[in-house]
Amino acid sequence: MLPYITRSFVALMLTLPLSAAEPQHVAPDEAKLLMLDTRVIEHAENAKLVLGSPVKESRNPLLRSNQPWENATNNYYPNVLWDAEEKLWKLWYKDVLADKEVIAQMDQPSTVHDVGWYLLYATSRHGLTWERPELGLHRFAGSAANNIVSRDCPNVGVFKDLQDPDPARRYKMVFDIGLGKPRVRFSADGIRWGEASGVQGFTAQQGDTHNNAFFDTRLGKYLWFTKLYLGERLVTRLESDDFLHWKSSGVVLRSTLDEGRVHQTYALTVFPYANLYLGYVMMYHVGAGRTVDVELAWSPDSIHWQRVAPGKAFLPLGAAGSYDSGCIYAQAGPPVVQDGELLIYYGGSPAVHQGWKRSGDLCLARLREDRFAAYEPTEAGKPAVLTTSLLRATNQPIRLNADGDVKMETLPEADGQVRLRLTLAPDAKLYAITGVTLVKTDLPAPKLGRLPRVAARSEPLVLTFDLDAENWKGVDAIKHHAEGYISVSRSKNLSPILHGLPLEGDWPALLGGDEVTLSTRIRTAKTGGKMSMGIFARDIAQWECEKLPPLTAEWQTISKTIRYDWTDEEARAAGWKPSPQAFSWRDTIRHAGKVAIMATWAGEQGSFDVDEVRLQPR
Repeated sequence: MLPYITRSFVALMLTLPLSAAEPQHVAPDEAKLLMLDTRVIEHAENAKLVLGSPVKESRNPLLRSNQPWENATNNYYPNVLWDAEEKLWKLWYKDVLADKEVIAQMDQPSTVHDVGWYLLYATSRHGLTWERPELGLHRFAGSAANNIVSRDCPNVGVFKDLQDPDPARRYKMVFDIGLGKPRVRFSADGIRWGEASGVQGFTAQQGDTHNNAFFDTRLGKYLWFTKLYLGERLVTRLESDDFLHWKSSGVVLRSTLDEGRVHQTYALTVFPYANLYLGYVMMYHVGAGRTVDVELAWSPDSIHWQRVAPGKAFLPLGAAGSYDSGCIYAQAGPPVVQDGELLIYYGGSPAVHQGWKRSGDLCLARLREDRFAAYEPTEAGKPAVLTTSLLRATNQPIRLNADGDVKMETLPEADGQVRLRLTLAPDAKLYAITGVTLVKTDLPAPKLGRLPRVAARSEPLVLTFDLDAENWKGVDAIKHHAEGYISVSRSKNLSPILHGLPLEGDWPALLGGDEVTLSTRIRTAKTGGKMSMGIFARDIAQWECEKLPPLTAEWQTISKTIRYDWTDEEARAAGWKPSPQAFSWRDTIRHAGKVAIMATWAGEQGSFDVDEVRLQPR
């Protein structure tokens, strides 16, 4: 059994600075486990996870956007680097020239999206007082005495790449000039940049917001995070071996179905930390005042992301009218600690996210190292008890990052593995464990809540199309026939699609029973076609089934029975396939919306008729 870890020991351990004053990069550490990692704690009694609380610098803003060429630094998109080789803080930030008279002052005026674009550069010796070096690279209003390092480059991310053997490519820039139009530039010093180059592997929907990239030493690949726009703002990830040819991972983070399009994941700036990846999520509250604040997310592999506390800001907005009351955009860049505190730079703005003409300023918040989130007792006055998953000891001592008294016991398991039982005093918080590694690194299976238990409706829900199309639509065309059916056709040899909203909402509660049979009475102009059915979560993303009988020229009923309680794996086994941006099967069925029917033929496409759509619960 390991000794009782007291408040005084933990406090002493956490107050010792990593250095006298010089900032230090935080290297990834497989033997450091953060409590926000859902793989760490297997069982919790009287315990809840709470976010850490970064403290904003009292001298904010640190660098105000007050120069003539800083016309609208709106989202700011700060890219921050502590350059250990030069002992210098470096900042690259976004500048939009929104006013025509300001655009006219550019040397050879040019626009992207009808506005001008600069990338600006600033430096600091101690991280609080920042300077704009007069670089002499680009002329504005006839003068080159400014800090402009690049132009015509929207939504920039910049990083220093110590892995590339070519010194001319030491600094790398990622940006885009529109969705599906990514660009990169290279520099030896981060100040003088080469010409833009196009890259391959992006879809027409990827780009915009704060593009950010870095070389991931774990995977041995470059990673690029940006926006994917599919009617709402989603986060996408790409990876590359050479920085020019990229492979997309699709959607890696999005808002929840309950949030809908009111609160959207606008940007994710990512950095390796401990044994995982962390990300600052800029949440755009487009339907609630158009403000932007910052949440915290984590991932075990940089692909599968979870928000730590959905709906709760990690970097909250300031009081109304203050310097950061409208928008906050957290930095991109490697994590840095100084005197035991993580430094988190951000762009703060009093204006909300609307229009080009708005500006942000450089700001700073600090967080005690590793204290992103903590377990604490749920019920006041009672201790919390945590039991970890299987762990493997290292040659380091086991240490806890905690406030208050925490008792730690080892529970031996087979093959030298252990679990830890951690008892938190009523006023204690536990943030991290160091000196052990996870035995199982896969994410635990999601905990599925109970479904409503409602008796099945006695009568099916039937849409007959006897009088009209009952608000169903066709892609491209739909026609109602007096005989009581509809026809769907499409031009340009594309597959025709019928879609409608037979029953919006929670199907287990609205239809009842344990399962429902979705059926349609259908015929086609051409035999031998393939039919598919899709069930959407509202109208956002679908699960689709293609394992259905072939279409014929005679009327036939094609049906598919689904169970509400399927796991994703069970739904796949039953022939249903999620789209790349789909929610889970359970989330889809409990937020059911659009239903789609599509027909496809080899060669020239045809049309199809539908006489009935039926939902029969049992």
